[in-house]
Amino acid sequence: MMNFFIKLHISFWIICSLFTHNTLAQSLQESLKFADSQFETGNYKLALKEYQRVLFFNDGSNLPYIYEKVGSSFFFNKNYNKAAYYYELSYKTTESDSIKTEILFKKAACNMLDKNFKQAIFELLNLSDSLDFQLENRKDFYFAVCYWGIEDFEKAKSSFLKIIPAENILAKEEITLLFNKKRNLYKPNPKTAQILSIFIPGSGQIYSGDFKNGINSLVLTGGLVVLGIYMTQFYSLFDAVLTVLPWFVRYHQGGYQAAKKIAINKRAERRGQTYKELLKIVKENKE
Repeated sequence: MMNFFIKLHISFWIICSLFTHNTLAQSLQESLKFADSQFETGNYKLALKEYQRVLFFNDGSNLPYIYEKVGSSFFFNKNYNKAAYYYELSYKTTESDSIKTEILFKKAACNMLDKNFKQAIFELLNLSDSLDFQLENRKDFYFAVCYWGIEDFEKAKSSFLKIIPAENILAKEEITLLFNKKRNLYKPNPKTAQILSIFIPGSGQIYSGDFKNGINSLVLTGGLVVLGIYMTQFYSLFDAVLTVLPWFVRYHQGGYQAAKKIAINKRAERRGQTYKELLKIVKENKE
């Protein structure tokens, strides 16, 4: 009789366990469907919350898909570091080569948006050498952007040229011309601008194309020099050093530091314009 009650008790708990498991499984499936629907409508914050809930209670099934969705939700919420982390989990748990390829592209994109171009290049180098034409074209474009980002313009040029079909000779020539114009990529040189302004105040700004600030710097520091000479003649060298030199040093130092910043900004502006032109050529000539 005792054995009967023990067996009945065990059976009861087994039935309860199965019922709870089935209920939880159904709940997770519903949560996953809801998360998918929110993701499709662009409600990525709510989708992320639901995907994380599914992941927390998950029994180990469908993990590559869930990891990828969590990663994509983070991606569209502009949290690229966490997106890359979950993409990596998806990459490690899937056996599909096509999914692995897509995940590598997504990891590279995360690093590119975080301006971690070297890590993005590392991800791209893990791609297969036997991609189809579209994926190979996509890889070349990613490489072009990454090499541009690390200022390796020769490799960037090579990658941009690969994107353009062989018969589009004119487009290839336009790309080559843009890269061959050193002024577009390397001028003005910030170090040159700084050195010029150290020796001749304002000349670095003028070299960088900022005539207004260059002339202002030249007039200001030149005026202080004249004032120093005047103080020396009518008072003493000590008075000139005491009253004029601190101001001269201050404005002279500020001038050549400003010259360097102006050159950096001007060069970035030229590079930005060149980059836009390159993207325009690629957009108009992609196969």
